Amino acid sequence: MKERLSKFSAIFYTPILIYFVLFVAISLVAIASATPLAWIQYQEERNYMIRQAVFFVIGGVAMISVLFFGMKRLRFIRWSLYGIFLIMLLLILAWNRLPGFQPAWIVNINGATRWIDLEFMQIQPSEFMRISLILVLADIIQKHNEKTPHEQRTFKTDFWLILKALLVVLVPAGLIFEQPDSGITILILITLSFMLLASGIKWTYIVVVATIGIAFTYTFLTLAQYYPDMLLESGLIEPYQLQRFLGWFDPFGSISGYGRHLAFGLIGMGSGGIFGNGFQSTAAFFPEAHTDYIFAVIGMDFGMIASMFVIIICLLFNFTILNTAVLNRGHYNSHVCVGIFTSLMAQQFWNIGMTLGIIPISGVTLPFISHGGSSVLASMIMLGIVLSSHVEGKELSHSETTFREDILFLPESS
Repeated sequence: MKERLSKFSAIFYTPILIYFVLFVAISLVAIASATPLAWIQYQEERNYMIRQAVFFVIGGVAMISVLFFGMKRLRFIRWSLYGIFLIMLLLILAWNRLPGFQPAWIVNINGATRWIDLEFMQIQPSEFMRISLILVLADIIQKHNEKTPHEQRTFKTDFWLILKALLVVLVPAGLIFEQPDSGITILILITLSFMLLASGIKWTYIVVVATIGIAFTYTFLTLAQYYPDMLLESGLIEPYQLQRFLGWFDPFGSISGYGRHLAFGLIGMGSGGIFGNGFQSTAAFFPEAHTDYIFAVIGMDFGMIASMFVIIICLLFNFTILNTAVLNRGHYNSHVCVGIFTSLMAQQFWNIGMTLGIIPISGVTLPFISHGGSSVLASMIMLGIVLSSHVEGKELSHSETTFREDILFLPESS
């Protein structure tokens, strides 16, 4: 046991734990500052900071458990995890589609059915399906690379890799989109794209897919802005989703309707200036201040300097994950870390971007900072996976160095 514990001392040589502690401090202060806005919205006084602290404790237990469990065991049970969360997503679909099947432990909040009630907290299976997908996709990519070295790759081999990855992803992504949860769906597809890109497939395919994606996005946004009725009639978008786009196009022109969230969020951030309005300022009211719009609270109450500090910590945190991927290069853990890096980076960009009006509004939280049990727990499980990968990467690096030294100093045969 002592020898096993000594191996985990390697985690203290990575700065990622320092960034995590900063995330926790930022989260608790920001949520405490956002609490009056949450009380106004929900007409209920709750101590959201204490709730978040409890979520961090639960997440800490999960993180340490993953660290001790190890990546080899996680890889072994990857399909079991995938199956468990797929069943949960199917049960949620059944709740939505079958009138006679509505158990009390499946929860609908604000018109969206995404949560399962575990009594002590509500979990969002889509958050954890995202993690299991990364584990499964990393295994598919690693086995493909071992079977087909880079110099032997052809259009056919790359096509089969993409096809296998799509078969694994599209079913759960479709179920999550049906909940409805377009935010997590987009994050999953972005993660898939970057993991395939890092797997070594030809750049030609990436350029073609990216061009098609850009053309589709431009066409979709054009139709949403100028021909919204056509989109609604085609069934490609729900009315509530169209309203989000309309509010994004002109938040201040629709400040009393679709653009209310974004417009008041921007007003709040703008009022903060360089140093902010102060703790619990309530200079502007916007819904979901402690969850989706926590970055707007940081800008409003603590100013541009605090906002920039959060962005810098996010970038440094992501860079450390990428370093862990490089440490494990050529191995399964490397692909897992690439997936986690992409997933968290895309989530950070989406949350901050929608707060600033750069991209459309979606219910995506800011990892480690926004209030929420599933968000915190999923983020800390990802951190546990990265730390475990760091430990194993250090061991791998040491064993490879020892092997090279043995070869270098091997005595000559007589």
